[in-house]
Amino acid sequence: MRRGINLLFTFLLLACFLVPASSAATTVEFIGAGSSAIWQEFAVAAVNDPLLNGPGAHHWTTKGKCGPAPGVNCAQAFDSRSGPGGTVSDHQGGNLWVVWNADETRVWAYLAVDSVVGNRLFFASPRATLEIDSTALTTAGLNLIDPALFKYGAACPAGTAGHCDDSSLPPAIYDALAASPTLTAALTDIRPEDALFASLRVNCPPPAKLGCLGYGVSGKPVGSDIQSAFSTSEATPVNYAITGDDPVSGEPIPAFATYPVGAQPIIILVNREDASGLGQKTSAGKFVIANVTHSPQLQTIFSGKNCNTNVWAGATAHAIFPILREPLSGTMNTFEFTNLTNPVPANEFAGSQETNVGAKNPLAAACSAGGGKRYRAIGTGEEVKAVENGDGSTFFNGEDAIGYVFFSYENVSGIAGSSSWGYLTIDGIDPLVGNPGHSATGALPACTLPCAVAPNTTFKNLRSGAYRSFSFVRLIADTTGAEPAAELVKAAQTDVNLYVPDFVPYAKDVGGNGDDGMAVYRSHFTITFDGVNVAPTAKNGVPFTDPSTEKGGDVGGCIKTLSNSAVLGEHENVTGGCTK
Repeated sequence: MRRGINLLFTFLLLACFLVPASSAATTVEFIGAGSSAIWQEFAVAAVNDPLLNGPGAHHWTTKGKCGPAPGVNCAQAFDSRSGPGGTVSDHQGGNLWVVWNADETRVWAYLAVDSVVGNRLFFASPRATLEIDSTALTTAGLNLIDPALFKYGAACPAGTAGHCDDSSLPPAIYDALAASPTLTAALTDIRPEDALFASLRVNCPPPAKLGCLGYGVSGKPVGSDIQSAFSTSEATPVNYAITGDDPVSGEPIPAFATYPVGAQPIIILVNREDASGLGQKTSAGKFVIANVTHSPQLQTIFSGKNCNTNVWAGATAHAIFPILREPLSGTMNTFEFTNLTNPVPANEFAGSQETNVGAKNPLAAACSAGGGKRYRAIGTGEEVKAVENGDGSTFFNGEDAIGYVFFSYENVSGIAGSSSWGYLTIDGIDPLVGNPGHSATGALPACTLPCAVAPNTTFKNLRSGAYRSFSFVRLIADTTGAEPAAELVKAAQTDVNLYVPDFVPYAKDVGGNGDDGMAVYRSHFTITFDGVNVAPTAKNGVPFTDPSTEKGGDVGGCIKTLSNSAVLGEHENVTGGCTK
């Protein structure tokens, strides 16, 4: 008997050495959900950075619907909460990347939804989970990220530079994500307090007013969908909280930590195909409409007060068409509170882009004057497409559309480098000075990927604080067990100038990248709105620590340098000054 046990042990020991490396346990290091602003950069860092995966790394991307028509989301996050506050059962589809190492022992994933949605999915208790359709096991990745940005991955077809997505998700990777699907991070371009503020402003019951947009359903945690004017896309408001107990399940919400990533500007997009509208030129061949003031021009146009080129002195009158984002969007809230109105409810949101929207859902409504209409787009891609060409039939062909987007080379790639589309400076300040492809013509810049830059050369007016319309991107994670998320943040900051410079690193010389990072931050202030009352941090400069100990909202906060003192509670008013 003893001899049999020894022989069995010897056999099992030998078998351990014969098992290939790929059969080792696969650890899910990171599952993030949220902002599309850094979706690409985090994938590039996860693949290329030698401290994460490096040589032999693989990647795979997907989006849209899978299976027989009408299909299901190829990738989605599921908010399954139920309890005394009702039932949620909400699915949020989005673009997904998955990255894993050569041994299939580490896997990372990121679902792009939106900042407020990402916050809600993360803070939900129980937390939302990632779901990937089983077709991933037999379906090639869609190469949603340019293969030229990856140092590693599958071989691309002849004539395609770089490294392509794998032909499918390996079973070990798919099974690991299925076994441990709980989100580990939210990616957000507005503070969690600001995101909750946005959610509460949307998901309160009618009657609609500027402080309560009226999409809520009384007694229910899930509100009415915010509808697109261009497609069947919708944004769903759902109740959640960031501290205390979950308003739906009643379960406690874990404490969270904030990891600063970097700063990105909001830019104003214009369609210039119409030579009698936004494409008007002077006799010298320069565009008449090259700059816009945040006050009163942006406020006048996006509030629907007057949608006409006659808001610019010297321009021939012609109708224009503002494209608004959904109010659950971090992009919308950044644009709203850095250009149009005040984030403190006592201001009653004068100048808000939600002015006179009310029950117009989908929004496709004539402005009060000027002959133009305002439309609603859902998501960054739809916003850019609407500025590019509308839908070509039902509404307008895209001419004379004006919109806004967080700048990245990927976001604007479809309309970059052409005089038919461009961007406007705000208050005479250009957000893209120093970036590859920048020119004085107002055309959107393009760069041949990868487009490495020297440290401290990009976004010069953003770095200095001269350009007003920007926000900081953060990663939100648990206070414990967040090491993989922190590693990914550091890798993205270290590598951003090596591959595609889409943001300014938050702090100085992260990972030895030689970049000075941001010289400014936004003052933090207390938010008080329907039960939200979060005081700002009492220390100056703490947004630059890692993880940060900052608290309170900062969307629309006054732009301050690290040397400033006594800035707590300051926010911008509608004319651009600072107030408390």
